[in-house]
Amino acid sequence: MLKNQPLNNSVVIYCRVSTDKQDKSGLGLEAQLQICRETCERLGLTVLAEFKEQISGKVHPQDRPIFSQAAQLAIKNKSSIMVAKLDRLSREVYHISGYTQHYIYGKNTPQLIVADTPNMSQLEIYIKAMISEEERKLIGKRTREALAVLKNQGRELGKAGREAAHKAYTEANKEAVERAIALRIEGYSYNLIAQILNSEGFTTSKGGSWYPAEIRKRMITYQNKTG
Repeated sequence: MLKNQPLNNSVVIYCRVSTDKQDKSGLGLEAQLQICRETCERLGLTVLAEFKEQISGKVHPQDRPIFSQAAQLAIKNKSSIMVAKLDRLSREVYHISGYTQHYIYGKNTPQLIVADTPNMSQLEIYIKAMISEEERKLIGKRTREALAVLKNQGRELGKAGREAAHKAYTEANKEAVERAIALRIEGYSYNLIAQILNSEGFTTSKGGSWYPAEIRKRMITYQNKTG
C-alpha cells in the first residue's frame, strides 16, 4: 500500500532518455517502461497512458513538450505520474523541489511515484534528490583528487590506476549486490532487478551489465560469506 494512494488508483507513466546511446545501453525507454508496468501490476495501479521522451534532464520538466502532455493528462484525470527512477524526472534538486512542493502546477500537481521505491512520500522524494546531488558532488571531488594524486605519481600511474580501478569495481559490485538483495526482499523478480541495476549505472566486477542468472549467483555467494 502506498503512503499517498492516488485518488482514483490510476497513473500516467513518463519515461525519459537524454540520448540515443543511452536508450541502447540498457538504460532505455523500454527498460523503464517494464519497471513501471511491473510496479503498477504489483501495487494494483491502473496505467492510464505511457509517455516517452528524448530530452536532456537539464531541461526543466515544465519546458519538456512530452512531460507537459503527461502532466496535463494526469491533472485532468486526477492521476499520479510514475517514473522508473527519480533521475528520470530530473537530476536537478530544484526541479524535484519545484515539483514536489507544487511550484509548477500548483495545488493540481499530480502525485509523483518512483517505481523502484514506490512507498516514498513527496517529502522523502525531495530529501532523496538532495542526498543524491550531494553524493554526486562528493564522488566528483574524490575522483578529481584521486586523479591528481595519480598524476603526481608519474611512472606509478599505470599500476596505481589499475589498483584504484580494481578497488572501485569491487566496492561497486558489493553495492550492486546489496541493492539487489534489498529489491529481492521487496518482491522484485531477478529479471526486473537486473534492469534496475543496469538503469542505475551499476556494473559487474568486470564492468559489464547485469543479468538475472549472474545476480542470483552473486546474491547466494554474498549471503554465504556474510552468514
